Amino acid sequence: MPENECEPWEYCLHIPNDPRAVTISRRTLRLILTMHGLIRLVDTAELLATELVSNAVRHTKGPAALRVTWRDGVLRVGA
Repeated sequence: MPENECEPWEYCLHIPNDPRAVTISRRTLRLILTMHGLIRLVDTAELLATELVSNAVRHTKGPAALRVTWRDGVLRVGA
């Protein structure tokens, strides 16, 4: 799906409190962005996701979620 499509989308990856979740989240995010034709955003988005997920794993006791949203030409990555 090319990035010029106006169709918004959203993904939510539920992650356990486990250090391996950082790598899984990063790889999943790369696949999502590649699938939607947003390869140019992968490096920055991966860096953000790595920081968010590693902080969530380090500073919380329970599971977390990585949310990725594309709407109106804007990519949002949050945990």
